[in-house]
Amino acid sequence: MRKAIFFPGTGYTCDERLFVRVRLELEKRGFSSFPISFSFIPFKDIETVKEAADIATGYALCVLSDLWVSGEDDLVFVSKSLGCISALKISSLLKIKTRHMLLTPTMDALNELSAYSLVEYAVIGDRDPLLDASFLASFGKAHGFPTLIVPEVGHSLKKENEKETEKLNDFIIDAIFKNFES
Repeated sequence: MRKAIFFPGTGYTCDERLFVRVRLELEKRGFSSFPISFSFIPFKDIETVKEAADIATGYALCVLSDLWVSGEDDLVFVSKSLGCISALKISSLLKIKTRHMLLTPTMDALNELSAYSLVEYAVIGDRDPLLDASFLASFGKAHGFPTLIVPEVGHSLKKENEKETEKLNDFIIDAIFKNFES
């Protein structure tokens, strides 16, 4: 079965327009979508990124066990920020080959890359304060995955104006799916 699992970040939900657009594109390609909600996790009260990622990963593993995820599935994990850490970690923990679309990954996420992770695309804003965009581009090149650096945006991958954000989403969707093999 073809499954797309969505891992949001701490201030980002699966209802954000970019996630919705990615979901719709994957569904057009025959994937069933499964958004994970971390909204009940009190991220602001958690002291470390590691602790927050461990809690999110534990919850996501419970959700995935209900979905009967196996190595026979064609899996795409779409993730944002802290969700990238969980998604990449789960690929390793379950020892299942998984394709990844990483939106604003952090260094902690990149440290979770393994032989079970095939990064289809990584996207970052050129003003992202959590990871230098040129570093991600070099890292992607060294590890064999394409990187899109989005101009004039930070970690949120949004503009102040909704119309401008939607144009930005078009740009990101076009790049991600241009060479996506479904």
